[in-house]
Amino acid sequence: MHTQKLRTPELHSTKGARVLVVDDNPDLLKLMSMRLKPRHFDVKTAESGFEALGLMSIWVPDIIITDLQMPNFDGLEFFEKVHSQYPLLPVIILTAHGTIPDAVKATQSGVASFLTKPFEGDILIAELEQILRTSGYLERPNIEGITTLQDTPIALQEITSNSPKMAALTQQIERLAPTDSIMLFEGENGSGKDALAREVHRLSTRANEVLLHISGSSLPEDLFLIELFGKVGAGSPENPERKGIFRDARGGTVILSDFSETSRAVVAKILVALEAKQAKPVDSEASYPIDVRFLATTSLVGRYGRHSAASLNYWDKLEMCLLSVPPLRERREDIPLIVNQCLLSIDKDRELSFANKSIQLMMEADWPGNIRQLISVVRQCARLCTTSVISESLVNSRLSNPVFQIQPMSSAHRDFERSYLTDVLKATNGNVTRAAEMAKRNRTEFHRLLKKHKIDAKSFRQLI
Repeated sequence: MHTQKLRTPELHSTKGARVLVVDDNPDLLKLMSMRLKPRHFDVKTAESGFEALGLMSIWVPDIIITDLQMPNFDGLEFFEKVHSQYPLLPVIILTAHGTIPDAVKATQSGVASFLTKPFEGDILIAELEQILRTSGYLERPNIEGITTLQDTPIALQEITSNSPKMAALTQQIERLAPTDSIMLFEGENGSGKDALAREVHRLSTRANEVLLHISGSSLPEDLFLIELFGKVGAGSPENPERKGIFRDARGGTVILSDFSETSRAVVAKILVALEAKQAKPVDSEASYPIDVRFLATTSLVGRYGRHSAASLNYWDKLEMCLLSVPPLRERREDIPLIVNQCLLSIDKDRELSFANKSIQLMMEADWPGNIRQLISVVRQCARLCTTSVISESLVNSRLSNPVFQIQPMSSAHRDFERSYLTDVLKATNGNVTRAAEMAKRNRTEFHRLLKKHKIDAKSFRQLI
């Protein structure tokens, strides 16, 4: 993982805020750009909702301004698709046909604002700044660099990413971290759940207090309970007193890994103690107070893993927040970043690098072990390599799984086509010829599909 210094938050400026403007009128798009760019907004435009979704696969805005009346795909439909992936992303809807029912429908759906054309430029700017302030942009620390594929990647202190999916997850973490909400990170083994949990502690109001970590699969149940709740004991070497993690972490944070491997009985005891804010040693009826932030991780994907409905009642009472961590195969654009950061951490005295074909092979590979497996492969290659450039053949020898193969597109529908095309371009670093070969389409037809979905292959060539 990657450590990167955060710069001081810009508390009173929208400078650098990413604004996506969507309208089927090219003249209005030019006018909006002319109004916003002098205010130092980072502005991109799209002439349809489909073009905007394609752009958002590689560039996630801080706010969207969209027309309501657009052919084939209106502003509310576009809003619904955006919020299914980015529920915290604010959207302003513009219309020349504004009616009270339209406005009511939009605001009840979660649209941030509803403005009727024509509108004054100052009114729009004021609305943008107010919504950005409400969404937390002005108070949120910016990463030194900016958060686009064309520039430096976004990062929490331990997470480096260019992925829109990770950007959405990062935004949720930044909003939840300062609270005391219980959080459960679910995701495949090796996807970075524990690192994200540590980031929650670092960004929380408890950051200067202790952080203790325990695994639900590391100990038998009786020893696990002692480790967590403590025991009075007899004060002898044979039977010493144990305070337990809940007391040792007072004022700080506890992370429980392998939550789904923890028995239901133990989960019930934990939840009861958290709700009551007090617990008892395993060999005593005398209670002690609990003051901890509780975080958990699980590789068993699905609402709270295998635990019973009775446990869920406690989660609801305790304001449990479930966050899903995407596997590496769904954020392939992050592979070159992780690889390069890992190389830097292995041996700063050796100027090692991967050949472009080696990076391409890793981007096409399937990673059932996710980031953990990728880092293992990078370290093996670095230790085995006898030259300054790590070859494709050496990487291939370290891969224990077949190279990722994308299936033909013969029966794909429009939405699937767009997602499919962006995945192929990510895997091929924007190489249209190789992408067409992988998709089993001739180059001319592939270009036609890219044009149909308004996808610019050049945007994908910044990955390496």
